[in-house]
Amino acid sequence: MMFLAIRRAKPDDAQAVLKVTKESFSLYQDELHVSYEVKALKETAEATLRDIEEHAVFVVERNGEICGSIRIRKLSDDLWYIYRFGVSPKISNSGLGSALLDAAVAYAKENGARAISLHTNSKYYRLARYYYGKQFYVHSTSFDRGYVRALFVLELEPDAGVDLSPAFIL
Repeated sequence: MMFLAIRRAKPDDAQAVLKVTKESFSLYQDELHVSYEVKALKETAEATLRDIEEHAVFVVERNGEICGSIRIRKLSDDLWYIYRFGVSPKISNSGLGSALLDAAVAYAKENGARAISLHTNSKYYRLARYYYGKQFYVHSTSFDRGYVRALFVLELEPDAGVDLSPAFIL
């Protein structure tokens, strides 16, 4: 029998969160055959711990092992931002990533979010399609990081008119 749990990360989880982040972003880098630096792969344990302490980090555990994580932080009273979202390649396409995303969205809603944003490489078709399926849309793209970077937005209230400018600087 498999036991699953989604919960907020604790400081003791930092190494496991970092491990799953690097596993999932290594797959991202491999699938896209990118030549630019994927910042998530350069992350330190200290940075992961800081995110756990200062922002909301959720993990999914399967049989006591952390196999996915998502980070979300408040950018303004209305806008939240998802980053470093990934699951272990061993469990991708199992629905656990969607459960993590749902937990982060619910948390942001409970804390006043009217919109949620995130960035991803627009050429990662599978990931873009996933976010479209979760009702995110592409607001804009930029080439400021050496690739076509899409800003995806999920409006939690129709025509909320949320100022997205805080997401542009990330």
